[in-house]
Amino acid sequence: MWRILIFSVLTALVCQSKGHSVSQTGSEKASPPNIVFILADDLGWNDVSYHGSRVKTPNIDSLSKTGVRLENYYVQQVCTPSRAALMSGRYPIHTGLQHEVIYAGQRSGLPLSVKTLANQLKERGYDTHGVGKWHLGFFEESYLPTKRGFDSWTGYMTGNEDYYTHVNCESLGCGYDFYANSTLDMSDNTTYSTLRYTRRAKDIIMGHQTDGPQSKPLFLYLPFQAVHSPLQVPEEYIEPYKRSSLSPQRQKFAGMASCLDEAIGNITSYLKSKNMWENTILIFSTDNGGETNAGGNNWPLRGKKWTLWEGGVRGVSFIHSPLFNSTTVGTTHRSLMHISDWYPTILEGILSHTLPSNLSLDGVNMWSSLLTGSVGPRTELLHTIDPLASHPGVALYNDTFPTNTTAAIRVGDWKLLTGYPGVDKIFPPVNYYSDYFNYRVSNWHWKTLNKIARIKGDEANYFHLMHDNEYHDLQDRHMQGVLYENDFPEIYQLTASGEVKNVWLFNITEDPEELIDRSDDFPEIVKQLLDRLAEYNLTAIPPNFPSPDPAGSPANNGGAWKPWVNTGVVSTLINHVNSAIVRTKSFFGQLILWE
Repeated sequence: MWRILIFSVLTALVCQSKGHSVSQTGSEKASPPNIVFILADDLGWNDVSYHGSRVKTPNIDSLSKTGVRLENYYVQQVCTPSRAALMSGRYPIHTGLQHEVIYAGQRSGLPLSVKTLANQLKERGYDTHGVGKWHLGFFEESYLPTKRGFDSWTGYMTGNEDYYTHVNCESLGCGYDFYANSTLDMSDNTTYSTLRYTRRAKDIIMGHQTDGPQSKPLFLYLPFQAVHSPLQVPEEYIEPYKRSSLSPQRQKFAGMASCLDEAIGNITSYLKSKNMWENTILIFSTDNGGETNAGGNNWPLRGKKWTLWEGGVRGVSFIHSPLFNSTTVGTTHRSLMHISDWYPTILEGILSHTLPSNLSLDGVNMWSSLLTGSVGPRTELLHTIDPLASHPGVALYNDTFPTNTTAAIRVGDWKLLTGYPGVDKIFPPVNYYSDYFNYRVSNWHWKTLNKIARIKGDEANYFHLMHDNEYHDLQDRHMQGVLYENDFPEIYQLTASGEVKNVWLFNITEDPEELIDRSDDFPEIVKQLLDRLAEYNLTAIPPNFPSPDPAGSPANNGGAWKPWVNTGVVSTLINHVNSAIVRTKSFFGQLILWE
């Protein structure tokens, strides 16, 4: 059976005596671990119990508490870009998937030139299986997951659908979307999808060959549909919340999250019963911030899904394994990390495989940092550059990145946002009217006043977030324990000169809620980060975001969402063009940087 050599520096940290024994010299070999990657959909910062939520997630809490919780971890602001970053190890600007999502009927997808994480693991002897949501293109068969490295796939190709009927309605109409590998599967349209996916995961695990010369390690990718809208879940999961102070919408959402949490617990039980758990690494991540319009919440972070504020891009994530040494178990990782980092972390870190430089990865191998708690190698991350988003106001400078183009970047403690970052509201917990959250929220308000006074040196600076009468009204209602949704500050959208504001600067380390814009205080930092955005922009390829193709309508494809373009014709052209653009921009970008 294929084996890998574990670097001795990691061996002492990862391997326990009851597991695969590896000597300090690294002279013995260990079986490659099984890798289970669970990707939740639209799970927000305040949607897990260990962040103070009223949503019950005991399995997530337990696994993260006895693993490594990632508290400075970032994803993209919406579904497709995050999945592309995970599967490619690249920022979305380098795959052409930086604008919104792939809508059903678009001739778009993760470029075929990209070797996916599943491709890489399959080449290294893994059985590779996917269960859930793909959302990386299906207009040609060559974009389907079973053509991108997965031995099997059970689930759907588009962005959302009914949890029971598997029907998705978009601009080109309504169509059925559920696949077994590359074939439509219409055998079951009554089982709730989270339960159906769990059943499929069980079948994969229990059927996996673990002994003999043909045995292989398992890569199980589980991008669940939950907790994306529509708000649907069996009544039994809502019942525990019906006597709570949660709003009706939040009750349904909480039931969906509890069902997902139960599924995670069941999957770990299946791995244990198959005697696979002791050699398994489980990774959990959300794909973007919570959607506040559909029950999700990111309190106390600003913004939501679709936005570049922290509530849209700071993600819930953890890693757990029985292979971890006691010094790793129960730790919190606070170094900067991005979803694209899992690609090299798994391949270079966990499997000790050296990746070729021509992959042009943006992801960074974080394995040693995760294990030891040491400061990680990532010092900056590009949230996005989206030239197709709205262009408010006028550019601040003429010789660098235009501030009226929507983008965001993090370098060290500093985060710069330009253009239109999205809805800038801080959304309170949707059950803000309860006594518990009135206490929690009012405390937050007063901590905020103290923070602003400390950072800006004057409590009166809080008045840029509210008028005098609002401030005194808040004081009165704070004493009475009564708070309202509109008590939560938003960022003004006009500059002092009356122009539409299009640049913000925050010290995220001391101000994760993005309350205090420092762009006027540190113009030199603004300029430095704009220059860095300009450098990234030189390497970006144009967004692949065509109008939906009427030929892809379910009306023309037997009532289903399925591939409708002859394989190879369109994708070959797209990949040639994109590759040429990347090579050209990279070459000229280096010339400019060398000057």
